[in-house]
Amino acid sequence: MNERVGRQAARQSLAQKILLGSGIFGGFVGAGSAMLENMGVTLPAPLVFGATLTAIVVLFWVSIIYWRNIDEAARAAHTFAWFWGGTGGMLALLPICVLVDAERLVAMFGQRDPVEWVALGFVSLITAQLLGYGLVWAGWWLRQR
Repeated sequence: MNERVGRQAARQSLAQKILLGSGIFGGFVGAGSAMLENMGVTLPAPLVFGATLTAIVVLFWVSIIYWRNIDEAARAAHTFAWFWGGTGGMLALLPICVLVDAERLVAMFGQRDPVEWVALGFVSLITAQLLGYGLVWAGWWLRQR
């Protein structure tokens, strides 16, 4: 039994390190992409697609390993935080969507393609959900202490 717990802890530690490393690597990739865009360099679409698909598959696999190895309290915290924090983040963003019209968006960000507006909305929504998740998750653990 003790050996099983040790292997489980080692797998969870490895999954956490891979998730952290992936986040850091993603930050560098994003910064590099922004630098290339500022220099006017465009990467081939198949390369970007392949790299993105590979990253999604690897992170999904690591997330499954992490989820299978955490205890019930951590699972409950993640589930509660994602439901309430993610929903709260979306609801907090809703008034902004109603109050900001096209003219204000163009004044703030300049004229853009429709694809860029969709991407802005997507990133805004995910950011609001992740902020809500993080706040509720931290609150969950502070309340449990």
